[in-house]
Amino acid sequence: MPSEQDAASDRRSDEVDLRNPSDLRDFVYRNRTTLAALTASFTSTVAGFPLDSVKSRLQVKRYSSVLDCARRTYAEEGIRGFFRGVTIPLITITLVRTASFSIYTWTKDGLVEKDIFTGKTAGGTAAAGFLGGAASGLLLSVGTSAFEYTKIKLQLEYLIAMKKGVPYVPRGTIKGFLDLYRQGGFLGLYTGFRLHALRDTLGTGMYFGMYDTAQHVIQSNPDVFQHVPTTLSTFVCGSVAGVTSWAAIYPADLVKAKVQRNALADVAYERPWSIFRRLSAGGIARLYRGLGVSATRSIFTHGLMWTVLEKTRTGLAQWTAPPGVDARIE
Repeated sequence: MPSEQDAASDRRSDEVDLRNPSDLRDFVYRNRTTLAALTASFTSTVAGFPLDSVKSRLQVKRYSSVLDCARRTYAEEGIRGFFRGVTIPLITITLVRTASFSIYTWTKDGLVEKDIFTGKTAGGTAAAGFLGGAASGLLLSVGTSAFEYTKIKLQLEYLIAMKKGVPYVPRGTIKGFLDLYRQGGFLGLYTGFRLHALRDTLGTGMYFGMYDTAQHVIQSNPDVFQHVPTTLSTFVCGSVAGVTSWAAIYPADLVKAKVQRNALADVAYERPWSIFRRLSAGGIARLYRGLGVSATRSIFTHGLMWTVLEKTRTGLAQWTAPPGVDARIE
């Protein structure tokens, strides 16, 4: 039976000393996907946030065009107006992205191991990716809903102040979060949660399902795509996944924005279904107000994110792979 000294020695041998180059390389290699997701998500969030801010404004206020919205935002609020509320996405990026990719991977791998979906066909690949993404979106919506509501508040507080005819007083991220908590308590932070969960469950499922399917098609037809650079195909796969999944759940996001805007502006409560019927009565175009800028943002940010992720992950693997280990990414 091992002694306490032996057990303590084993624990010390399992500890990772990141000051040791060998331990650091091993740590980076084992966590290359997480580190790549962190880098890619941070980059795409910063690059695409101005478009997300314009999208939120277009959903709740009439502008003659996307350019008009951008021009008036800059004239009234300066460059900071495009990045209002960016702190929360950047702070939560590590946890959310890491958890998202982890839940998606665990779920998909579990389905493959149980031979439910083998991933050998396009249909099986799509189904496994969708279920993995849906599980990720549903579980993470519990943690992200309150933070996104705060982001919406910061993005729209100038417009709401103008509508109420009261002086606009900028509120930082923490103050904005605490304002929502003081006004409605814990449940107040989850205004629009059901719509948020519905959007993220379906949207994330479609997102990962579409990306995996597009990659499956490319890898299954090497003769057709042999002259297409990997960077370009990755960017296109990410863009297609982002724009198609976003277009599918955009009406739910629009209704959610209306519900949250009404709550922030102290407008009388209107049921989500009533908002949907009122908007759809004016034609399908009203349900997709602001989609153009959202589609542009999705094409750019998701293509960029997957490109940076795959490049970073491959680079980390090649740099840190142990001797004799194939550094190719599975």
